Amino acid sequence: MKLRFLFLLAATAAIVSFVFAEPIQVGSLSGSSDGSNITIRWVSEDEAGVLRFEIERRAGVSGQFFLLSALPLRGNNSSYEYIDETAYRVAESVYQYQVKVVYTNGSAPAYYGPITVRHSVSSVRRTWGSIKAMFR
Repeated sequence: MKLRFLFLLAATAAIVSFVFAEPIQVGSLSGSSDGSNITIRWVSEDEAGVLRFEIERRAGVSGQFFLLSALPLRGNNSSYEYIDETAYRVAESVYQYQVKVVYTNGSAPAYYGPITVRHSVSSVRRTWGSIKAMFR
């Protein structure tokens, strides 16, 4: 009887974790600045039914998010990294990022985040970045 109970408990736990698996591991989304670029990282959990991940950013802590990039899938339990090389226009800024999960069946997307990253850029980098932007 006790063995049967333990088996049922283990089976229930496995089913619950399968049914409620997230596309992105909870708590894995993070961001950091190195003074030149901002790096966003996360780890996927269950990518079944996911078409792609989209990285979105906004300047400050309010306003609309804008699409930066779409990333193809790498498979369950994969590490992802996106390097934002476009956050250079002002000397010190606060940016917020979120990951949008787009599903293959067209259902409403899921959002992870936002996370906040403080980014300080040197005036040389800011000027060079502005010059490059003029020629894009």
